[in-house]
This record gives sequence, structure tokens and C-alpha cells, in this order.
Amino acid sequence: MSSWTWTAGAAVIAALLALTPRSAGADDGCTIPLPGPGAAAATAEAEVSGPTPHAVVAAALAAAGYDHDPATSWRRRARLAGLIPYLGVRAGRNTRWQAAAPDVGYGTSYEVRASWRLDRLAFDGRELQSASIQAARRRERGRLASRVIRLLFVWRQATAAGAAGGGERAAAAAAELDALTDDWFTRSL
Repeated sequence: MSSWTWTAGAAVIAALLALTPRSAGADDGCTIPLPGPGAAAATAEAEVSGPTPHAVVAAALAAAGYDHDPATSWRRRARLAGLIPYLGVRAGRNTRWQAAAPDVGYGTSYEVRASWRLDRLAFDGRELQSASIQAARRRERGRLASRVIRLLFVWRQATAAGAAGGGERAAAAAAELDALTDDWFTRSL
């Protein structure tokens, strides 16, 4: 069920990114034509330029710490831990006596053990934990990307509406995008 949800979310994001027309010659900005209000909507188009959805999503993922995947190194370290031995040290005190001799003897013994769990080289139980963390991170990446794309298009629609009441919506969307991207959004405008 979760893999289907993630696949559906990725398909929606890919469709939104594919439908976004890119301006010719500019790889840092994107121009989306939006229809204007009234009868001039068929002929006049308002253009809103700004960062590409891909760049905004990448900035949001980096701000949230989802731009890299540590699960691979976790699995590698869990397996290599099988090469490190478990060490055990034990000390004991012995008492001995003989019936023929009236004295009691004491002795101290030390024991050091090293054991390897070589089965961990093939599979370690911590790999299941890292796999579940990796799946949760993928889900959160998808949710964050979906939210950022929705906010970006709300901002673009509100900016295209301009003074006709879209100023507050544009400011609210820009503020939320700034919060999600660590102020990258307004710096990129």
C-alpha cells in the first residue's frame, strides 16, 4: 500500500513538472502563461516568472535534510560491524586447601575472550530498521515535494492575479515557501 501511494505521488509530481513549460534559453527561471481576466483572456496572457519547480523542490529537500540518503551507509556499517569482535574480560579468585597441610592458598585467574559474529556480514537485524527509516524518509520527501509544488503554483496564480486581490495569497505562499526552503525562495526571485 505504501509503495503504491509513493508511486502515485511521484507520478503526480512528474506530471506537474512535465506540464510546466520552460522558457527558451533560461535554465534558472520558468515562465508560465496564465489567462487574464475578462474578455481579453483569450488574447492577453499574464506571465509569471520565477524559479523552476525542480529548483524549489530541491531547495526544500535540502533545507529539510532530505537531499541525501544515509540508509546505505547505515547498512554498510551494520554489516562491517561483524568484523569487530565482542570482547569479554573476567577475573576470578580461587581458594584451595589441602587436608594434610594446615594453610589455605589463594589464586587469581583472568580470562579474556574475543568472539566474532560473522553472520552479521551477510545480514544484520539493524538493516530492517534502516530500511523502514528509508521508506519513511521517501514518504516524507514525497509529501514535502507535493506541498512545495502546490504552494509554488498558488504563489504563481496569486502573483498573476496581481492587485486584483491576489497580493495577500502571494505573500502568504511566498512566506510559507521561504519557511520550507530556508529563505531560498525570496533570494531566488
